[in-house]
Amino acid sequence: MKARYMVLCAAMLFCGTLSAAEPDVAKLTSELKAGGEASYQAADDLADAPAAQAVPALTAALDSTDVELQRRAARSLAQFGKEAKSAVPKLSQLLDSPVPKLRAYAAYALGNIADNKLAALPKLIKLVADQDAMVRRNALEALLDLDVDSEVSLPILVNVLENSDPAMVLPVLNEMAEQGERAIPRLRKALKNERAAYWACLVAEAMGPKAAPLVPDLTEVLSSKDPGTRMHALIALGEIGPAAKPALDAVVKALENDPVPAVKYSAAFALASMEAEKATDALKKAAEGEDAFLTLISYYAVAKLNPNDTMMAQTAATFLVEALKNEDANVRAAAAHCLVNLDTSPELLQPILADALRDADPRVVAKITDAIVKMGPKAMPEVLKGLQDEKLRWISVSIIRRWGEAAPEAVKPLSEQLSTEDEQYQGEVLMTIGAIGDKSAGALEAVKPFLKSDSRGLQLNALYAVGKMGQGALSAKDDIMPLLDSEDSFTKFAAAWALANIAPEDSAAAEKAVPILTLSLSETEQGYTPSEAAKALAMFGDKAKSALPALKKAADAGNESAAAAVETISK
Repeated sequence: MKARYMVLCAAMLFCGTLSAAEPDVAKLTSELKAGGEASYQAADDLADAPAAQAVPALTAALDSTDVELQRRAARSLAQFGKEAKSAVPKLSQLLDSPVPKLRAYAAYALGNIADNKLAALPKLIKLVADQDAMVRRNALEALLDLDVDSEVSLPILVNVLENSDPAMVLPVLNEMAEQGERAIPRLRKALKNERAAYWACLVAEAMGPKAAPLVPDLTEVLSSKDPGTRMHALIALGEIGPAAKPALDAVVKALENDPVPAVKYSAAFALASMEAEKATDALKKAAEGEDAFLTLISYYAVAKLNPNDTMMAQTAATFLVEALKNEDANVRAAAAHCLVNLDTSPELLQPILADALRDADPRVVAKITDAIVKMGPKAMPEVLKGLQDEKLRWISVSIIRRWGEAAPEAVKPLSEQLSTEDEQYQGEVLMTIGAIGDKSAGALEAVKPFLKSDSRGLQLNALYAVGKMGQGALSAKDDIMPLLDSEDSFTKFAAAWALANIAPEDSAAAEKAVPILTLSLSETEQGYTPSEAAKALAMFGDKAKSALPALKKAADAGNESAAAAVETISK
């Protein structure tokens, strides 16, 4: 670096002041209108041009009928930050696009431009509950980047959550929870808002121990007028675990004095999860009351605090299973939550799985799902039955996906599910087949047709599934090779990644895939892409030697997978 600096200084002494080479904006603007690959490259290159000239050209490109050009224009506009403020109206229009990736990139760009007086804020907040995962993630991150006044955003967000399809609420809450520490300031404000506190508690639940900074705020929420909010504040404290011990006195008070039974149940659960041995006496006293369910929850809590008492654990499990049939949704939710945290006998739970999963309350369904996942594939017979039920198949697939490699016996039934005409469901099934890994190669013939799908999403899902099958899916190579010439950059990457997994010894595949994977090492939009690209290059071994300079650069920038790839390829 020092030598380069000295060369530049010498050049300035002998040749006068040097100016950095800038893109030929006029040429790029012209190419932007040419269509095809040339226009895509122009849109990318304009990201390095002066904002005053590039922003108007890229903004005009947002009106194109070419979706890929619109996407790239939005992506480049994002690089200019506040200097691209003039593009906000047209980017806001793309939030209504029927094309998920355009909604996603419009949200991404608006977040980078950071206009916190955004007129389209209600649209952006609505996208937090979008059916597409990338749209949800980008919309949520944009909202965090915009730092919009919570007095403005919270009422809109609460309204969106209250009126969303229950099946979409759980993914939305999980997206929020995945923001981790970044979400804490927003959640703290939400916990002080009467309508938003309920949803903030649900997010804190999903965050678990990472929500520990919210313990004082959750403790204050225990005085809320809404019993559902109090209940979920207690469950969140329980999910935080031992770090929630500062709330011990308030939780014991809720156990002893709250007028709503479900809140008392949740207090008992929280005390067990907090590992608060001091609460044992209070729990035993609660167990002596006339409320049968509080008795069983208290027994459960005492059992958790005294893990060597197996009889206590079995007694608690029996009562919890029975409580899943209770008319009160709050009771069912608390029972399901406790089952997740108790070593439950499959024989007790399996007979009522189907009925419990049909529950109208998404909280109950989520917790029952967790309980089944914890039981492992020994619950497979009941889960496979669920694939044949229109109302249960989504949940059944999600359970199998979480079992992953431990669920090879689900491969054939999942393959049969691909015959449905529901594209979203097909995509979830493909991702689940991929999660099973190399034991899913038996599904290859059912998956291969999706490699030629007109749906970008299904094509990407199929590439993931085939790639995870490993070399047992080698016969799919000829179907994947043409995708290396796709106009969609991520499809090209996914195809190259899949080939590295199924045909690492194939020189022809490596020749075309390695350059694509090398370029992907510098990808910034999808955080996982550089790491996955490095792992794929390592699979090609010495056939990927041309990627070594780029891999070393990525390794120097902190990409651990790239460092490992350098070592593998250099052997």
